[in-house]
Amino acid sequence: IIFRKNVMFKCATCLTYCRVSQSSGYFELQLIAVQNANGELSDGDCCDGERNTQDLRCSSDECDTYFRVCLKEYQTDVTTTGLCIYGSGSTNVIGGNSFQFKSAKNNQNRNNDGGKIVIPFQFAWPVSYTLIVEAWDWDNGTHSSSGEDLLIERSVRKERINPGDDRQTIQYNGLTASFEYSIRVRCDENYYGSKCNKLCRPRNDWHGHYVCDQFGNRGCMEGWMGTYCTTAICKQGCNLLQGVCSAPGECTCTYGWQGPFCDNCLPYPGCVHGTCVKPWQCTCEKNWGGLLCEKDLNYCGTNKPCKNGGTCMNTEPDEYNCACPDGYSGKNCEIAEHACVSNPCANGGTCHEVPSGFECHCPAGWAGPTCAKDTDECASNPCAQGGTCIDMENGFECLCLPQWAGKTCQIDVNECMGKPCLNAYSCKNLIGGYHCACFRGWAGQNCDISQNSCASGPCRNGGRCHTLLDSFMCECPHGYTGTTCEVQSNPCSPNPCQNQAQCHSLMDDFYCACSDDFEGKTCSELKDHCKTNPCEGPSHQHCTVAVATNGTQEGVWHISSNVCGPHGRCISQPAGNFTCSCEPGFTGTYCHENINDCVPPPCKNGGTCIDGISSFKCFCPDGWEDVNECSRNPCKNGGRCVNLLNHFYCQCQDNWKGKTCHSRESQCDSSTCSNGGTCFDHGDTFRCTCLSGWVGSTCNTAKNSTCDSNPCENGGTCVGGGDAYTCICKDGWEGPTCAHNANDCNPQPCYNGGVCVDGVNWFRCECAPGFAGPDCRINIDECQSSPCAYGSTCVDEINSFLCVCPLGRAGPHCQEWIGKACRYSGLQFPHGSRWEEECNTCQCVNGIVRCSKVRLAFITHGDGVAPCPRGQECVEHQFLTCFAKPCHQWGVCSTPDPPPPLHTQCEPNSGYLDNSCARITLIFNRDKVPQGTTVENICSELRYLPIAQTLAKDCTLLILCDLSYSNSDAVEVAMVSDYPTSAPHLQSLSCCHLPMIPSYLLLTSHGRLQE
Repeated sequence: IIFRKNVMFKCATCLTYCRVSQSSGYFELQLIAVQNANGELSDGDCCDGERNTQDLRCSSDECDTYFRVCLKEYQTDVTTTGLCIYGSGSTNVIGGNSFQFKSAKNNQNRNNDGGKIVIPFQFAWPVSYTLIVEAWDWDNGTHSSSGEDLLIERSVRKERINPGDDRQTIQYNGLTASFEYSIRVRCDENYYGSKCNKLCRPRNDWHGHYVCDQFGNRGCMEGWMGTYCTTAICKQGCNLLQGVCSAPGECTCTYGWQGPFCDNCLPYPGCVHGTCVKPWQCTCEKNWGGLLCEKDLNYCGTNKPCKNGGTCMNTEPDEYNCACPDGYSGKNCEIAEHACVSNPCANGGTCHEVPSGFECHCPAGWAGPTCAKDTDECASNPCAQGGTCIDMENGFECLCLPQWAGKTCQIDVNECMGKPCLNAYSCKNLIGGYHCACFRGWAGQNCDISQNSCASGPCRNGGRCHTLLDSFMCECPHGYTGTTCEVQSNPCSPNPCQNQAQCHSLMDDFYCACSDDFEGKTCSELKDHCKTNPCEGPSHQHCTVAVATNGTQEGVWHISSNVCGPHGRCISQPAGNFTCSCEPGFTGTYCHENINDCVPPPCKNGGTCIDGISSFKCFCPDGWEDVNECSRNPCKNGGRCVNLLNHFYCQCQDNWKGKTCHSRESQCDSSTCSNGGTCFDHGDTFRCTCLSGWVGSTCNTAKNSTCDSNPCENGGTCVGGGDAYTCICKDGWEGPTCAHNANDCNPQPCYNGGVCVDGVNWFRCECAPGFAGPDCRINIDECQSSPCAYGSTCVDEINSFLCVCPLGRAGPHCQEWIGKACRYSGLQFPHGSRWEEECNTCQCVNGIVRCSKVRLAFITHGDGVAPCPRGQECVEHQFLTCFAKPCHQWGVCSTPDPPPPLHTQCEPNSGYLDNSCARITLIFNRDKVPQGTTVENICSELRYLPIAQTLAKDCTLLILCDLSYSNSDAVEVAMVSDYPTSAPHLQSLSCCHLPMIPSYLLLTSHGRLQE
């Protein structure tokens, strides 16, 4: 029988531990000490043997003690029978009358299977419970096994306990026996919370990528986000509308998109000469057409198929016709008819007709189909040191750089002989160059550049910088204006705005300030004042945020804000505000506060109130639960039981004595006084002297409760039991003493750099500048207040705005007038700038150019103005010829002596021509010629042309200019070679003979060759 009993207990224990791994937690009871001094049962009988007739004590044979534990729901009136709803457990026979487990007493956290009962549970721990602990005697054959005949002692306890590692030690003193034990509730692995119902299992798989903290809160691994950390954080810069990622740092493009950031569309398959803005488009480039942009719409311009001067005409895509000149035929005018009639062979070549046209037999030194190609002696690059090779007939000539000489530019020239250094200590000749040791304040190859504001290259868009007296001037290319050539040509000239609206220039655009009755780009449309305002009004929801997505038909996904927590509903208010509508039982700005139903205190007689949701529960002290202490019939041998507060009293009969009328000899035994009290026999009664901390007739009432020190913080409710206590925390607090504020900011709820402020059961997002909303997902539009004035364009930025100002305006709001710029001689000068014109000074004043007429005095270097060349002075020119009015009488640099008389027949408008005289007619477009241009200005520029420099290498070249007598838009030019040096107003250079002037020389001055 004993063998089967042990097997039964071991199997029960195995089943108990086997179920732990599947439960959410377990209830653990550890016996510490058991004392049954007389070896009696609860009914007064001896466990084993007979009672001694003299002293009425039981024989030396002890009880075979084992324990049973029943864990039930919280019961106001406890029933010791029935099902153990939360579970049950038992031990095998673990001792006799009295014993203890030393390891359990000295180290309560040490694992010791002796005297331990574990009851697993697979439900949310309810905190409150009823515990029934019973000591039994194993049947030795002396008693019947029915009912409670073998019961030694029973302990009933109703309490609350939170899960944790710490144990609560309980001392129970019964009528027959006393025992001490400890209890605790522990959550299973991966279970957390006050009810062991918060599951958090760390994982790194498809279902999530997170770890768990000590409170069971999920914390995302690096590169993951979301409630369950299942959303990967894509590569920075990835377009989330066109790209996705399944792992951190990826950017996988959706169908139709490509590129490292999925921001480039895929064109239609087979698209040849086309582009796309959206996937599968094929927008043709210029001069291409067809479905795949494969059709050449300008075959003539792309292929130039017509030969021999034929005119090409496009007919259809990839089709053309050639209009051939006289003497040619064929599809491409490639067939010559009597080709030699037009003498196509140049440079003395002999023409021979052949079936395909003609053939030229070229003389020595010439080649090509028409003998027009001079044999290139420069093909072998004979000129060294950067020299330029000029191919000549049966030879070549090298144009050497100034520092080199010789037939092939291999002789180093001593550049210092020509004294090139202007403002320098010395000149040092180098191989292929020279070095100037410049004075302070001078720079450049020849120390001729004063260190100025052009050194930083301030001119933009290809503008050319010129140094002024105290600033700089940018010579802007066509189409650009502004101080640094930063503004394109004024789009407001002519004014595109209609109905008398004012035009304001913008960057690459213009803005029309319409009156109240007109609208549109150019104010050309009548305004419909009854038209519905397209802007969103108060219906805009600040409790939801629209996020772009491809997953919905509208293209947006409305995300609800969780700012009101699990017990509130967010309601949008105007101006970006919101309020929270709370569920019954909750209040506060964020519905985070549970209304305290324990105020005012509803529990009487020192009961402890536990607040619920719109409810409360009272835990009464011992004796105030309408418990009849006499219901267990503790009085023996005919004694009458009297029920007292948390106690009872036995009125003994027939000279029976003791607390329960169980003895004939003495009022005292080991169990009369509880909790270490000392019993004194006073004849017909007894008195207990209690240890410190205990009171009552049998020392059964704790004098000072463990909750008297108020160990529970932050409004937690203390529930004491024995020498331990449990804290019932308010929402938002956790820990053994409710000292830890639960982190409502995990996971991070604030967007766009917002800082989360953790409250008690609530959080608040402090948004970064430029953002608003409950969770900082709304970008504030700083342009809503229209801060930019005078037709400027407002560009919204993060926590700021940018005003793109029209021409003439500046400042953060374009409120500053900076003056109008001036246009002069094809250049734009900023307001207030100065510059030199020959030996005169000009200044721009609010769009008006003011210049001095002439300065006759010699200007020294100390004034900061460049003087006339040495030997010349500034004099008034009385005979300048105006070409583009208005012209002023400017001063010019000239010698003080009168000019010598001019003796030549080669003059403009003369009609004279010979081997040393050439005449050219320059015809100009007057709209492109700057105002104030004189004939002398045009003539002066001709000397700088490369062809003029080449002609004047060995002989003197005289250039004369005058207005054309026959065409008011033309200037007549005469060039004379072998002429002696003349007066300064005659533009003379060195020259030997005058070959044909190429047409490109004249086109650079907007003219064309007339003769």
